[in-house]
Amino acid sequence: MKKININTLRNLLMIMAILIMASALLSVNNSAAAYMRMGVGARIIAMGEAGTTVTRDVCSAHWNPAGLTLLKDVEIASMYNFGMNLDRTHSHVALGGRLKFGAIAVNWINAGTSDIDGYDEAGNPTGTFSHRENSIALSYANEIKRFHFGFTPKYYLSTLADETESCFSLDVGAKFDLSQYLEAGVMVRDVYSSFKDEEDSIPIQASVGIAAYPLVGVTVAADLKWEQDEKPYPALGAEYWTSLGKDPEADSQLNVITVKERNTWKESFSYAQTGIRVGFNQKDGQNRFSVGTGVRFRNFQLDYAFRLNNHDIFSDDHIISLIFRF
Repeated sequence: MKKININTLRNLLMIMAILIMASALLSVNNSAAAYMRMGVGARIIAMGEAGTTVTRDVCSAHWNPAGLTLLKDVEIASMYNFGMNLDRTHSHVALGGRLKFGAIAVNWINAGTSDIDGYDEAGNPTGTFSHRENSIALSYANEIKRFHFGFTPKYYLSTLADETESCFSLDVGAKFDLSQYLEAGVMVRDVYSSFKDEEDSIPIQASVGIAAYPLVGVTVAADLKWEQDEKPYPALGAEYWTSLGKDPEADSQLNVITVKERNTWKESFSYAQTGIRVGFNQKDGQNRFSVGTGVRFRNFQLDYAFRLNNHDIFSDDHIISLIFRF
């Protein structure tokens, strides 16, 4: 069996130290920016939200910015949740790519509720109003040999009727390639926020994860997540991709050769793969299951996720994601 060298142990200890420091900060629970806990991207949501280590596309800006170092092309991603009830919306758009000095991505998450009934102090109807929340982020990531790191400064903007509140925050993350078949990652979200009203501050979140690639096309992921004043909970996911075209190892973990070429649409659609996913987590003390599927070509990827929220009020989620690569 291959031994883990001293550098690997040192990096693992550093990851654990970051998590210990983050968990020591967890003291006050609140509901500000609750939409950020819903996640983005149908792929990771279908895998139980176990995205700390397995992200390798532009959606990494949300789950772990360190994953942006694995981008091969310029990517544009979008997501929409079709399953939300009570006039709620949740969507996501991102743009990212790899440059000479590292990888960068711009990330926008939007959520809100419309047609809320308003009343005055006497209980008389005053019409309807809306609540809109936005997160705009700029991520940067780079790597030193097998160590990947990234950070994301964010700007929050919340509008309720005619009142507006804003906030700055920061995410940091890291990934480490333990071997060709195993990766570890850590992510701390919203380590700093500047809401004027302390009762409205954004809760800090932290997660540590591991991902294994035992066979070509197979990914198994496990995360342990924390949130302020909450107990740690597990998130588990698995994914399998199989080829529909002529390139069964396209974009797999074992394919390390990057080929730059100009493809026609016909050629792009000939490199087709389809995938299935399952996931599970225990967020908020409730068992939540998810499943999903996807299809990807050379320049295009379409993913779907169904998430069983197991909630008395909120409906289950039906999420569609698109990724274009150039």
